[in-house]
Amino acid sequence: MKNILLLVVSAILFSCSNNELPESGENSANSQSMPTIMVFPSDALLLNMGFLREIQNQGTISYQRDYQQAFIKNPDVKFAIASLQEEFAKNGFRLEDMEQQLKQITNNNAMDEANGIVRDIKTELLNTVRPDYIIELDYNNVVNTRSRNGDGSMTFTIKCLDVYTNKAVASISKSGVDMSGGVDMASKIKEIIGESMSDFKSQIISHFDDLKKNGVEITLRVAANGVSGIALDDDCGDEEIGEKIDLWLKQNTINQAFKMVKNTDVEVSYTNVRIKARDDNGMKYTAYDFAKDLKKGLKKGCGLDVNNSTQSLGDALLIIESTLN
Repeated sequence: MKNILLLVVSAILFSCSNNELPESGENSANSQSMPTIMVFPSDALLLNMGFLREIQNQGTISYQRDYQQAFIKNPDVKFAIASLQEEFAKNGFRLEDMEQQLKQITNNNAMDEANGIVRDIKTELLNTVRPDYIIELDYNNVVNTRSRNGDGSMTFTIKCLDVYTNKAVASISKSGVDMSGGVDMASKIKEIIGESMSDFKSQIISHFDDLKKNGVEITLRVAANGVSGIALDDDCGDEEIGEKIDLWLKQNTINQAFKMVKNTDVEVSYTNVRIKARDDNGMKYTAYDFAKDLKKGLKKGCGLDVNNSTQSLGDALLIIESTLN
């Protein structure tokens, strides 16, 4: 009798004739006391040091970042990041050490590099560690050529970025910082961030509280493969595939928060999609996880073979390949 009951429930949930695709779970954001951060040198800083290379692939520009060489050949970067980490740790933030994670990922990718496969190391770091925020460091130290002691001045910016949207949450900028008297850069940055930390921290916590209440923000794109012969206005039970996706989003976003920005026969895309921050086991919930749950819904609810092509934490991409035989 129990097995029969389970079969009946499954049929109700997953039938194409139903008005609902299977849901991903609770549509409320989960709590966490303090955010996790990872400190990065900015792309501008890498470029100035010669460790950022632009790559063009079929008209798309991407960047190859060599963080390891930056740490090895410019120890100031390593010390500055360590100083920032110390200040954030003192203020209760949870830290992920970029250099240690980088070593593990680089070792794992050694075979790929030997085979000529180029990876976006920053994306891999974020997908592996899944911090809540990136702290990005950029600085420029100008030496006064007339000074016998090598005195000069420094300009630097520290930004806190949302890893899902890459939007700035908080920032500190200083220009013309006196670097006389043999003061090292790391100590000076630590001093200034310490003076500004109270306001910087409050901006981050305010944003983090909003994420816990209203969910993290991602984008979603669902497209049909051009050779699949499938259109989003094809029937799935008593509704179209696109309508099923829209209904699923209403059932699985925080406060039904999402905005449709494109709707054609072969593609639908959304911005400002608010999803839960954590899954039911307390693990970080990302665009990939959200897309995975929608993929299951499309497979069970509409009989579609779907590829989850999501690469980043905040941009979900599903490609409908065919119908299931």
